[in-house]
Amino acid sequence: MRLSNDNEKFDTCLTASDWRYSAAIVGLCKYFKFYKHELKYEFSDDYLKFNAADITEDRYLKFAEGYFEDQFQHRELEKYMNLESWSEDQTKRINELLRGNSVMKKVFGKIKFDGENAEEIRKLIQINRSELIRETFRNKSNLYKNFANPGQLFKEGGICCRLWGYYVDGVRKTKALSYNFDVNTFVSQDNSLFDFIPFAFWGDREVFFVNDNFSLEQLVRTNETLEKQVQMQVTEEQKSKSARKVLFKTIQETADFLNYSVEVITKQRDAEFFETMYVRKESIKILRKLNVYEPFCFSVKINDNYYLDVQKKVTECILNLVRTDELIEFFLKRDARRDIQSDSEYLVSLLIRVNILICGGGEMNQAMRGAYACAKEVVSAIPENKYKAYRQKLTSAVVFKDYDRCCQILLQLSNYSGVTFDFVYNLFEDFDKNKDVIYTFINALTSKKEKIKQEG
Repeated sequence: MRLSNDNEKFDTCLTASDWRYSAAIVGLCKYFKFYKHELKYEFSDDYLKFNAADITEDRYLKFAEGYFEDQFQHRELEKYMNLESWSEDQTKRINELLRGNSVMKKVFGKIKFDGENAEEIRKLIQINRSELIRETFRNKSNLYKNFANPGQLFKEGGICCRLWGYYVDGVRKTKALSYNFDVNTFVSQDNSLFDFIPFAFWGDREVFFVNDNFSLEQLVRTNETLEKQVQMQVTEEQKSKSARKVLFKTIQETADFLNYSVEVITKQRDAEFFETMYVRKESIKILRKLNVYEPFCFSVKINDNYYLDVQKKVTECILNLVRTDELIEFFLKRDARRDIQSDSEYLVSLLIRVNILICGGGEMNQAMRGAYACAKEVVSAIPENKYKAYRQKLTSAVVFKDYDRCCQILLQLSNYSGVTFDFVYNLFEDFDKNKDVIYTFINALTSKKEKIKQEG
């Protein structure tokens, strides 16, 4: 909001009224820290005050260049131009950069680096620096374009919010979106300060912003902590940055970090909308009781166009307090296939534990412990091909929800193996309520020897 009091030192005051203003405040704090020797502002638990005149296009572009330095091709080119000599590979890379994107082609035209024209290239960078920054920042898919309509950068607040998922074509769409098709009833909120939102998010292909606005100082500190964790994760061996992994591992491993429910805003690079995750206090307790997280951090190829993101599915189940039955059945079915060498016994046991925690339990109950022990007795009592066949039959029956058939197979297996299945009475009584019992039994129908062979 703008302050109209002439006695005020600053003319603009922002409060975290919704996540967009929270993110703008985090971005603005980074902006003012960047210009800490030039600009004055006032920051407290409740508001950020500053003078609107201190936000200029030139300052914004310089800040963007410094903050996202590794995303600008002209900065890499500039570093090469400061060398005294260049190898063949460096010369090749320089010429690639000169035509790296549309604005680089526009500025450097048909110039080809030959080792003698470094000064010419340096001058062109200096003369066209603002345009190089603006057009790259505006149009790069992981920068401004990932968050907002590129055509709205530096524009004053319009009739429609500039952010993806909020933006509509004001000429064509406002009537259709308005109450009773009356354009005068259309309500939207835009602010030029939303241009600072890209600086608040952290991550890579999936970016996050934690709206921890209990206080503004806490808001800034929380996101700075997580952003640093993402940056620390990038090593020589691991170039990818899993922001989701950083978020949930930090919650899980740090006792004094986020001990209360909080809103988390996420954005996928290929999506034209933002999503909201609500991290409940109950979900945080489940994560901390689970103790482990790494085993979920992988994807499974389903076909050429789709990968199952196991980490995302598990976290969604924990956040929404929904059982992981779908994932458990997927991996049980996958292990039963003969054309795929797979052993998900440990993973499935963790997913079962997630189910127990979601349903308010702690450890395996007596029926589940009995099911596990019976399965291991069966593995010792009958040939490998037989228990594998029964495992496949049981998996198919559970996946297709043919619970009567599943109970019949258990009785057949008990009779064939000579092992008494005391746990089966729980399934007769209420199969749905005791699904974790049958999951535990099926999952344990493997031998240690087989597991070692597959892991090797």
